Amino acid sequence: MAFNFSELNDVQQKAVKTTEGPVLILAGAGSGKTRTLTYRIAYLIDEKKVKPSNILAVTFTNKAANEMKERVEKLIEANIQPLWIGTFHSVCARILRREADALGYERNFSIYDVDDQTQALKKVMSSLNISRQLYTPKMLQNRLSRMKNKYLYPQNYLEAEGDEEMREILPDIYNYYQRVLKESNALDFDDLLIKPIELFNRKPEILKKYADKFKYVLIDEYQDINHAQYLFVKKLAEEHKNICVVGDEDQSIYGWRGADITNILNFNQDFPDAEIFKLEENYRSHNNILQAANSVVKNNEDRMGKQLWTQLEAGSKIIVYENDDEMSEAKKVVETIHDEMYTKKRSFNDIAILYRTNVQSRVIEDELRRNAITYNVVGGIKFYDRKEIKDLLAYLRVIVNPADTVSLKRIVNFPLRGIGETTVNRIEKFAEEDEISLFDAMGRVDEIQKISAAMGNRVIEFYNLITQFIKLKDKLDPTELASSLASEAGLINHYKTEYDQYEAESRVANIQELINSIGEFIERADETNIEANLASFLEEVSLLTDVDQWNDRANAVTLMTLHAAKGLEFPVVYITGLEMGLIPLQRNSADLKELEEERRLLYVGMTRAEQNLYLSYTNRRRRQGAFKHTTPSLFLDEIPVEYLDVRSKDTSQYKPRKNRKNARRKKIEDYFENGSSQDDADQMYKVGQPVYHETFGKGEIINLEGNGDKMKITVHFEDEDLVKKLIKKYANLSPVES
Repeated sequence: MAFNFSELNDVQQKAVKTTEGPVLILAGAGSGKTRTLTYRIAYLIDEKKVKPSNILAVTFTNKAANEMKERVEKLIEANIQPLWIGTFHSVCARILRREADALGYERNFSIYDVDDQTQALKKVMSSLNISRQLYTPKMLQNRLSRMKNKYLYPQNYLEAEGDEEMREILPDIYNYYQRVLKESNALDFDDLLIKPIELFNRKPEILKKYADKFKYVLIDEYQDINHAQYLFVKKLAEEHKNICVVGDEDQSIYGWRGADITNILNFNQDFPDAEIFKLEENYRSHNNILQAANSVVKNNEDRMGKQLWTQLEAGSKIIVYENDDEMSEAKKVVETIHDEMYTKKRSFNDIAILYRTNVQSRVIEDELRRNAITYNVVGGIKFYDRKEIKDLLAYLRVIVNPADTVSLKRIVNFPLRGIGETTVNRIEKFAEEDEISLFDAMGRVDEIQKISAAMGNRVIEFYNLITQFIKLKDKLDPTELASSLASEAGLINHYKTEYDQYEAESRVANIQELINSIGEFIERADETNIEANLASFLEEVSLLTDVDQWNDRANAVTLMTLHAAKGLEFPVVYITGLEMGLIPLQRNSADLKELEEERRLLYVGMTRAEQNLYLSYTNRRRRQGAFKHTTPSLFLDEIPVEYLDVRSKDTSQYKPRKNRKNARRKKIEDYFENGSSQDDADQMYKVGQPVYHETFGKGEIINLEGNGDKMKITVHFEDEDLVKKLIKKYANLSPVES
């Protein structure tokens, strides 16, 4: 077919047609980057006659990958099944499913989520006698994740980060934790990224196989990749250099989880011959919104520089609301929704409410419920995180991978079978001594002297149940297997007898919905090059993101964090909490890079709006049980007055003046020197000072050693009656008014 470029502007066409060699497409918000990427893939296949199997396209959500694939197929009117398209994690998992044996893993490995990792770390801490009063499994999980995303091993990480608190224990924790995972034939979420790199380093022939296969590599959202992802991409494209990356440095908002903005800023250093195309025409937002957003982000120094413009009308000015507190802010949100619906005939799903932190949603949700407004929270309790769902998934994971110790321990006594923790510990010790899996040890429970015959019979009964379904795994349809398992394992009966009628019906309905989702997956898999089996389903579930699980077709107002909103668009956007301490968020060690990322985050939020944008702030906000006075965000001072309609009181701290440089400078100084309620100055810390920690609750400082970032702060936390010694730099303590 003759390729039709009528949907593309001149710059987009050039970016699509430049197929050989390195290409960087700097794509501003709403500038049609997905369209450009889609056309580029279609052009490679249809015009350049590249086989789909020789193309690798990486996106940041499964939802985006599926949409892109559908659009390419529609453009060229052909099936592109052999094309590899997906997230970094799904692409890496796919490689590992084929090559895991080269790293000493079986190909049916489990993928551990954060909860699974935490359970594994509890075992590690117990074995290494690490005090739970000094360290929590969640804290250790965060450290290990940070380390892996930077593709660092313990010693390199400690040297690079100067993490004195972990110097003595991190190497042992890491080595033992990785051993526990390998014995369980499991990889955690971060291992999916680093194991392919280890594979490529150890086995150059495997690297060559995939580098030869993927002659064209396309990466979306390049500004948000971490160091491990960067190394993975660089290794695949190093020889042929046919790499096209699409991104926007002004939308780099994941530094806190390892994303490195320098990857996109330095792309032409990695690939000196790179051609750079700037997509600057915005097709989404009215001009007032776009120019206001430009005015904010241009204050950042880490930029390659571009100026978005649009042919759309100026549209309404951005409305800025002042509120007394978060309750009045929530009321104003509802009032605005009603106004949008009645005067502009909006639907609920035209409207998004964005905030910096999840805790801000509670007050807004209360007000929406009181006014019978239907809403969805993206990032709330997700379907696959519900207890009954995780229970059945754990059963299925053990059937696919009997070595999965974490899942096995979850189900061995659920529903109750009278198999206690002491029994499991004795079986586990026997397994370690004989160097066999926990599941295999259960089949030999009669050899363990300290376990009675009656208890042994219970274990064998459970072992036989699982063994029966392992044998049926490849014979039964996955949907039928899951349904039979839920019944025969006693899950359905448990929910019906242990809960009231409403709760029981809800949990059983969720189980049925999970079984339905397995059936839907099998139907979809038949149409793609994904294997239609239980293992593939479990992998997809492990890799789902919040946005992947969001039903964007439901007629409901959407609530989500600014981070979750990236890549989305709505006719109406309401951003709450434009205050110092929230936007920008005040961290314990503020620096210019953090401030710039906060500014980019607001820019992302503003450019989600197509027609109407509302910003709001409060004069006081409740924190740790008490109201604290707040200051309007310095970012408000960066928006020229001609784009704003400010609805504030005469006494407001925020004034829409023509020249607000002095006010802005003062707020920046406060951000760095004094902070908000999370002041990082040494004088904040004194013996007897009440403090608050998100994990441990309220406490009191009982001792201080040293000063600066390495100051050691000893706190007695009253809620859990424990004493912890924290390094100031990582303490994450907030003062509480006594």
